[in-house]
Amino acid sequence: MVDGSRTLTVLGLTKVYHGTAAVSDVSFEVGRGDIVGLLGPNGSGKSTTLHSIVGIVRPSAGDILIGGYGHTEPLAKDEFGFVPDDLPFPGSLTAREVTALYRRLRPRYDSALADMLLTVLGLGAHLTKPIGAFSHGMKRKLQLVTALAHRPRLLIMDEPMRGLDPEAAVLLRTVVDMFVRQGGAVLLATHDLAAAEHLCHRVVVISGGTVVAAGAPAQLLSAHGVTGLEELFIRVTGLDQRIAGHRSALSEVRFHELPDQPVDALTE
Repeated sequence: MVDGSRTLTVLGLTKVYHGTAAVSDVSFEVGRGDIVGLLGPNGSGKSTTLHSIVGIVRPSAGDILIGGYGHTEPLAKDEFGFVPDDLPFPGSLTAREVTALYRRLRPRYDSALADMLLTVLGLGAHLTKPIGAFSHGMKRKLQLVTALAHRPRLLIMDEPMRGLDPEAAVLLRTVVDMFVRQGGAVLLATHDLAAAEHLCHRVVVISGGTVVAAGAPAQLLSAHGVTGLEELFIRVTGLDQRIAGHRSALSEVRFHELPDQPVDALTE
């Protein structure tokens, strides 16, 4: 029997490329009303994890359930919407043509909801323009519309705030907040630790392909004796040692010739 109480369940996810594990035994859950942040340095396995969940990458081992269905089952595909890091819309198509295409691809696509989102997000006046003429923020908003128009229970986003101006960022966060308040679930991969600390109910930190910390931000900060998510991230991923090494090396760099006398003396 399908159990929808856990919108996303990842159990023992492992992906091996040419004998090397990109991710190893990664497990976490995202429930209704949850915003879970997936954090990690570049090359940590975040993208492999997301791409395994949405079906772009085939896992070497482990189980992924979406709404209680195996993630490759057709019924599971309607349970989530995906906002990737890149902006893969064909530049020659208009926004209206893209939404028409998604309407044909998604049996549960709700045209009324899509039109409402397009209007609220400020895209209503641009539907006949080629997407190649869209700004970065406009393309990101269109991605969000196509990810939500079929009324999924799970929204998966990869670096959604990257490159957004303040207005677009606030609009996106508002839509996400409303989606979650109405029972949706969000998995958010990001390098923006300040946004993650503010938005996420829980975080999962991956380093070297394995989970090194998981839990509510406040609980993790208390457990590790740190004051912010950035400090926690640096500590649990081992970046503190690397940063110390970089700082030591940079101390030898001279961008300008040092004055022979104190700077204060030069300005008197």
